[in-house]
Amino acid sequence: MLNYIKKLNDNSLYISKNHNVIIIDTTFQKYINQYLNKNFTTIKTAEKSIKKQLGFKSKIPIYIDKYNLLMCIKSYRLEKSFYINYKSIYHYEIKNNYIYISFVNHHQMKITEKSAFISQLNKCQKIIDYIND
Repeated sequence: MLNYIKKLNDNSLYISKNHNVIIIDTTFQKYINQYLNKNFTTIKTAEKSIKKQLGFKSKIPIYIDKYNLLMCIKSYRLEKSFYINYKSIYHYEIKNNYIYISFVNHHQMKITEKSAFISQLNKCQKIIDYIND
């Protein structure tokens, strides 16, 4: 299960998966499409479908499977993209201007993107509600 994916200044992806952080020199789209291709789709198709069905305008969460729903904190189109797996969040807490996130595999992180995080939580819940209907 993914925890998060970050693209940093060197354009490599830093991927927290299970109990490891791996660094891969590839694009976000190529990496995510490896997962999505198993369901005969791509990142662009997934985004268009979610936009159409739920009316989201920007920062579209990416539903991969029942274990991976990626919250868009910073879009993969930006230099420093950042996605958090909604399904791997065990607990989060807002203190001062930070959000402290604990993942199901006991990994933890601190982020400053409070409004993006809260907005994405709501969008992810709408996606889950739509899938479960």
